[in-house]
Amino acid sequence: MTTKVVEVLAQILDGLNKNFSLEDVNSKLTNDNKFDKQTVSAAFSLIYDKILKSTGEKIRDQEPSKNFRILNDEEKEMIGLEYYDYLMHLQNIGLLDPDDTEMLLEQIMLFPNHSITFEDINWMILVSLVDYNTKILPGSRVILYSTDKIN
Repeated sequence: MTTKVVEVLAQILDGLNKNFSLEDVNSKLTNDNKFDKQTVSAAFSLIYDKILKSTGEKIRDQEPSKNFRILNDEEKEMIGLEYYDYLMHLQNIGLLDPDDTEMLLEQIMLFPNHSITFEDINWMILVSLVDYNTKILPGSRVILYSTDKIN
């Protein structure tokens, strides 16, 4: 279930980038029966937590990093083009920031040659999304909106 959360996150953010509403994205994910409601709920919770974190950074006048990482040939060979494209896609849709991507690339480089799997990468992404230094408990919300639905 946990690595599926990253897949759900990618689909949610992809839908939002295509200007679908949260309700449309949620109904599409639950109607497809590809993911269970708990996984979808966990993914939405992580998105709200990330939004709260980035909003807090803007309030504290901390500009998020705008750096972009380009791999050298050795790193491209080690990571593989498929996984690098996947990480860049997640960064482009907003799931990962440049700092998260850099941390993930460093962790991937610690694996032996060509031994990393898609599931390993999803686990690392999931761990990078959980902010351990936050004062807000994971899954907690400061504000509920009138359009919010509680599963």
